[in-house]
Amino acid sequence: MTESDDFREVMGEFATGVTVVTFPSDPPHGITVNAFASLSMDPPLVLICLDHGTNAHRLLTNEDCKSYCVNILTKSQRHLGEYFAGMTDASTEPFVEEKIHTGMTAAPIFNESLAYIDCTLYNEFEAGDHTIYAGKVEQAEILQRDGEPLVFYEGQWGTVA
Repeated sequence: MTESDDFREVMGEFATGVTVVTFPSDPPHGITVNAFASLSMDPPLVLICLDHGTNAHRLLTNEDCKSYCVNILTKSQRHLGEYFAGMTDASTEPFVEEKIHTGMTAAPIFNESLAYIDCTLYNEFEAGDHTIYAGKVEQAEILQRDGEPLVFYEGQWGTVA
């Protein structure tokens, strides 16, 4: 086992929520992200971390896309987490097949998510093979107060009891 494998295994011991981060690009784009956290209350900021090799990173770095929306997934949205992580059949079209709307930034919001956080790009920081993107919260809303969150732990999808 390599050091990176060991590190990945250790990090798998940290249970995380699962989000799909969407971008107001044409066509729309999304990526599954569990490297997400609140950052500041004043101003309200959240962060996401994106691998340099992803299309999402390219959108925020090389193009005019300066916003994103964090969709916090329910356990019934596992298919979205898998799709946007590249784990399922690419012939599906979540932006067509799922009920969506847009918020202030025009990034897609999945209607059945637990909540969403719509952000404009505030700052970015290079950190190893990832970029940390701080987003200023422009709009946030709980969509399902009684929904069960989708979590990821030890390489498995689940929820909290």
